[in-house]
Amino acid sequence: MNNFCKFLVIAITMISIGAANALEIIDVRKDYWAGQEIVRAIQNGYIGIVDGNKFNPEGTMTRSEFVCSLLKVIRRQNETVTKNTTFKDVNNLTPNKKCVMLSEQIRMAFGYPDKTFKPSEAINHNETMSMIANITNGYYNAADITGFADYNQIPLWAKRPYIKNVANGLYVNHPDAMKFTPKNKLTRAEAAVLFDKIAANLDKVKEEYKDLYDNLSDDEDDTGFNKSQFLSENTLNLAPFATNNKVQIYDNKKIIEAGNILIGTALNPVKARNDLVGHEYVFSAPNDVYTEQGTFLYPKGTEFYARVEKIGYSAWRSKPERSRVIFHKYSLPNGETYDMAAVPFTKNDKVIYVNNTKNPKKIKNLTSFKLSQKEYMIACAHQMAPLIEYDIKNNKTIYILITGDMVIPQSEEYMNLRTKKSILEEDDI
Repeated sequence: MNNFCKFLVIAITMISIGAANALEIIDVRKDYWAGQEIVRAIQNGYIGIVDGNKFNPEGTMTRSEFVCSLLKVIRRQNETVTKNTTFKDVNNLTPNKKCVMLSEQIRMAFGYPDKTFKPSEAINHNETMSMIANITNGYYNAADITGFADYNQIPLWAKRPYIKNVANGLYVNHPDAMKFTPKNKLTRAEAAVLFDKIAANLDKVKEEYKDLYDNLSDDEDDTGFNKSQFLSENTLNLAPFATNNKVQIYDNKKIIEAGNILIGTALNPVKARNDLVGHEYVFSAPNDVYTEQGTFLYPKGTEFYARVEKIGYSAWRSKPERSRVIFHKYSLPNGETYDMAAVPFTKNDKVIYVNNTKNPKKIKNLTSFKLSQKEYMIACAHQMAPLIEYDIKNNKTIYILITGDMVIPQSEEYMNLRTKKSILEEDDI
């Protein structure tokens, strides 16, 4: 067998002349484990070749390259960017700038707590799984992945995406079928396999991510959702000392305004002395949440994700003693994930715990919720001390201060997330 037969030969169709040219990929053998997926990825334009006739299958993909390819898979790459980016490291010199901005605009990709996207960094398996889970249907408890050998190496914030993607069959684990290698960078070959699987299972992609801009009706806005109609203003009083208690109710969404306070129960212990920047903590809503007027906002089990932004050290022992965290997204029990902006609400360097503070001291009322998100956070800075000085045990409950309006899209499936008890309670209202 000659060398030509040993490597992939791809037919590239020339649309303008109706012909097909054969292109030999010299760094991918015909028996390569992802060979056919690479062929389809190139033919469909998801991933390009390099250096004329190479694919570089073991090379990595940057975060911006990945979102560009994923946009092509779900056919959203040609949409117009209508919103400015909030990522402070994305500018006119950023590679794949439009893709990054579009992925942010349609809420496909989220950045880091420091408001960066890191477009030129190689994407890893955890980030890949999280992004795919963001845009696909299904549930985060639909599969058991504890049988995988490196299950315990998956960070808590990424375990639910892995579970959902395994249930949907949208994952790749080569060469060991029982390992995820979560810390590894995604290779171009692995990316080709993932894109091929998603393209073959577009029915598993959420409707709001499916090619919407080509078929907008007069009743839809530029996000693909029906135009909103304001219905009323409600009141949320989960904490008596919140700086704001307004909730805007629309026919297709609810908006919890900045300044409101939510309640979250720790799902994993916080150990400030052993903490690392970038570590993820998850807090869960202990009950269904309603406004005082009886409007359902979000269900029990809604999870709030916070990343460690900074480590605080003892002034005299030079040892880590506290962690500053920023809440950046929330996830409904059905797997729908949306961004948020919030911080733990503290007073005098201590977390105010719901379950052990009967009469918290009155906190000075601020009117800064009328300001921008940045101005609000600055105004509240003196009340936003580090999360905790030492530890938070499992099931410990804290207050969460919303620093940017929290939008909760409404759907029939979302309304069914209420617990049975809460549905009965609402029927009695």
